[in-house]
Amino acid sequence: MNDKDIYDWGREIGDGINKFVNSKEIKELQENIQATVENTMEEVLRSVQDAADYVGKAGQKAVNKMESAWDTGTEGRAAGAQVYQKREKRQLPVVKRPQGRVSGILMEVFGTCGALIGWTASAMAVLLDWLSVQVAGMGIGTWMLAGTAGFAGICTVVALVGGRWRRRAGRFRKYIRTMGEQDFYQLDGLARAAGKKEAFVRKDLKEMIGRGWFPEGHLDEQETCFMLTDEAYRMYMDAQEQLRLRREEEERLAAQREMMERDPVQKQLRQTVEEGNEYIRRIREINDAIAELQISRKLGRLENICGRIFGHIGEKPEKLPDIRRFMSYYLPTTLKLLERYLEFNDQPVQGENITAAKTEIEGMLDDINRAFEKMFDRLFEEEALDVSTDISVLSTMLAQEGLLEDGLKVK
Repeated sequence: MNDKDIYDWGREIGDGINKFVNSKEIKELQENIQATVENTMEEVLRSVQDAADYVGKAGQKAVNKMESAWDTGTEGRAAGAQVYQKREKRQLPVVKRPQGRVSGILMEVFGTCGALIGWTASAMAVLLDWLSVQVAGMGIGTWMLAGTAGFAGICTVVALVGGRWRRRAGRFRKYIRTMGEQDFYQLDGLARAAGKKEAFVRKDLKEMIGRGWFPEGHLDEQETCFMLTDEAYRMYMDAQEQLRLRREEEERLAAQREMMERDPVQKQLRQTVEEGNEYIRRIREINDAIAELQISRKLGRLENICGRIFGHIGEKPEKLPDIRRFMSYYLPTTLKLLERYLEFNDQPVQGENITAAKTEIEGMLDDINRAFEKMFDRLFEEEALDVSTDISVLSTMLAQEGLLEDGLKVK
């Protein structure tokens, strides 16, 4: 190869490299890299400015509160100081330096620059190899291409990872700013603030919780609400437990009502017990309205025996017929007398007729209590008879076996 051929070969290589560097693809790649770097730096500056603005606003608010409290006097100054201290003590349970806030930016910037250099060098190596083959009939070897391509690939991965970290750290700060002082926040609101879909934000928050960025963060069971603190989560769990208990109680009452509707006896029992409880409630109200100790004791005795009657009926629904007259006449008439007594007792002038009527009702209450207690005792008549029968049969069998000796007699 003579000098002219070498000169022409060098000129062709130089023209090819110059053409490649000035090509449309390289220019677009440079523009993309430049835009990425500019956007990244703008975000850094914006983050710094936001932090400065937040600190400035917080400080100004604290100063305004302190000045206002100072103007209101000693108590106001104390209250202002307390508010200021309380605000200062408010520490959000979040990580202070999330991964990627700084390192992500650096990785993206330097990775992008390295990728630009590496891919440009790789392209130039490909072009040189092609030109050498065309001119000299032999390539320059694959080691140069492999090295530049490997370097470019590593830098590209670093840039992509750094960009992901930076964007994730940015969303983290955006979540915190959106929630403000709230410990509860709906995911759809966070999704709108981040400009993402709710499913993306849900997955994003789970990842951040797993990384410890929200040490006390929780999602509700439906994963529609994010809770920032353990206290908020405990409140949510307590509310869920109360809701569960209320639902179980509603289901139980519904099943009970359905059963009672199917069973006439149960339905009648429920109505009787509810009516009886209403009578007892009214007797208690009258007792509370009367100051005299003697009549109050009698009413307390009446309330007690009525409660025992209805409690026993609730356990033994088959005895409902035994209190039919008690429900239809005895108890309503007794309540009527008590209401009349309360009416007489509230009169400002206690004349002869009023005093006589009150005395008569007080005496009647003793008879009513004894009658109701006797009626309550009669409700156990069958049980008592069964006990006597069992005792008689047992005694007879023991006597037949010769086991009733030493003075034991069959009664």
